[in-house]
Amino acid sequence: MYATTVAGLTVLLALAMGLVGCDRPAPSTAQKQGHGPSVEQPGLLLIVHPYDNPSRLVTRFQPLCDHLASALGMPVRLEIARSYLDQMRRITRGQADLTYIGPTPFMRAQNSYLGDSDAKLIALAAEEVGGEAAYRSVIVSHANSPIHELADIAGKLMAFGAPHSYSSHYVPRVMLLQAGIDLGKLKDYAYLNRHERVALAVLHGDFDAGGLRYGLAVQYLDRRPGLRIVATSPPLPPHLIVARPDLDENIRERVQQALLAFTQTSSDGIRQVRYRTPDSASNDQVRRVVDIVERQLPPTEWPW
Repeated sequence: MYATTVAGLTVLLALAMGLVGCDRPAPSTAQKQGHGPSVEQPGLLLIVHPYDNPSRLVTRFQPLCDHLASALGMPVRLEIARSYLDQMRRITRGQADLTYIGPTPFMRAQNSYLGDSDAKLIALAAEEVGGEAAYRSVIVSHANSPIHELADIAGKLMAFGAPHSYSSHYVPRVMLLQAGIDLGKLKDYAYLNRHERVALAVLHGDFDAGGLRYGLAVQYLDRRPGLRIVATSPPLPPHLIVARPDLDENIRERVQQALLAFTQTSSDGIRQVRYRTPDSASNDQVRRVVDIVERQLPPTEWPW
């Protein structure tokens, strides 16, 4: 057993309090009195919802922050929100300048879901992967599972991602409903918050099936003992990079120009991630999906 000296404990305590050798990140221009330090410092803060594990999110978004910082001539920091709700709160309250946001949280924020403000977030760019502006949701099972189609999930354990996630909660719920399966027809279900956790829970046999984003599911298909894609959704509205409502217009325009010039190889090493000018044509699908799930509207007309 190691002995710990009083001096050692003192150093550890100082480190924990940020008093020794720890530089706290400089606040972004978004931080305002009441939400952070009152003295604003140059730079922007981009926050991302925690849909994947932190290391992969840093690998995915740090190059984008570096690109924006170079184009703007100012620091652009990356931060992972604690939750989807935390992401919505911070971007709508001006505690972040930019965010990468999914269809449901964006719709929530635009509808004053948190009751903070009627100001609207400003969509700067829509994600495009492999030449497709949309992405897809999938429901997966274990590779050796008897589940081969959606109807087989009745009476089984189902894993969803975060409750606010479009592709790992709302869309899989509608996919199940299309097969005649509501939550009451499942043996049980749970929200695991991250897409990655859904994949691993099904892979390890903790759940019989799970819903998540296609781009993350493919990373686990060949990991032993493997996953099977049971069903794939139609194309879904893209994720967006949006700005807080009061971000300086000149900065917004420069950020948008930099985003439209950015290219990155996707996590599968094959496709290219780009950004394009956003449009609002897909908002109706999001509202319809959420209404079917939350208000239990009869799906007389499916959202796709």
